[in-house]
Amino acid sequence: MTAERRPFVMITVVCAKGSTPRNSGARMIWTPSEGFVGTIGGGQFEELVKDTAEHCFASRENSLEHFVLGADADQCCGGTVDVFVEFIGPRQRVVIFGAGHVSHALAGMLRPAAMEVVIVDDRADWNSQERFGDARRVLDFAEGVSLCGDKPEATMACVMTCSHDRDFELMRGLLALPPAYVGLIGSRSKRACFFSRLSGAGVSAEMIERVRCPMGVGNTGKEPELVAVSIASELLMRAGELASLS
Repeated sequence: MTAERRPFVMITVVCAKGSTPRNSGARMIWTPSEGFVGTIGGGQFEELVKDTAEHCFASRENSLEHFVLGADADQCCGGTVDVFVEFIGPRQRVVIFGAGHVSHALAGMLRPAAMEVVIVDDRADWNSQERFGDARRVLDFAEGVSLCGDKPEATMACVMTCSHDRDFELMRGLLALPPAYVGLIGSRSKRACFFSRLSGAGVSAEMIERVRCPMGVGNTGKEPELVAVSIASELLMRAGELASLS
């Protein structure tokens, strides 16, 4: 496991007073798939810490928690413990709408990067673990749009489904609360067509201008792998800019 590939929560005892099962400096790791690795005391105390770890993992927000072992954890030790709960891993994510050939190549190129990769497509045979490995997979487009609205300042969205109508509806949804980057795959003619449709649907010019279409850096070619190279380059540069602002 690496912090870049598999995020986790680090739990550290920063202060222990009175009778406690572990002293300051004790640590353990929590992940959704593996649970706890190590221990800071066991019993009901760690069950309470687990709830905090789950919240930390979902929100990507660190916290300092205070526990009174007798009252909170029903442990006879009777001391108090302050625990620092820290998310370790990528705080940026790229959400790729569509599980086609370019998406497959793009996800592979982004795998070593320090970001969460999410694939959104309702076709389970395309959006499969076999094709996308350890990327997060979402099988509902509305859920994917909602995900982009969670911490939009750290999210990049790429729209590249197999349907132009689907792309259009996704763009309308994303621009209601736009993430830091919104990209649409396609040509300049697709850009002109979509921008006109978005304007006609009541999307403001300011929001429309946020859309990057065509996506990518330079003209690398039309093969899916070459298109993916171009898009990956732009996303990695944009991720660097977002990191510098955080």
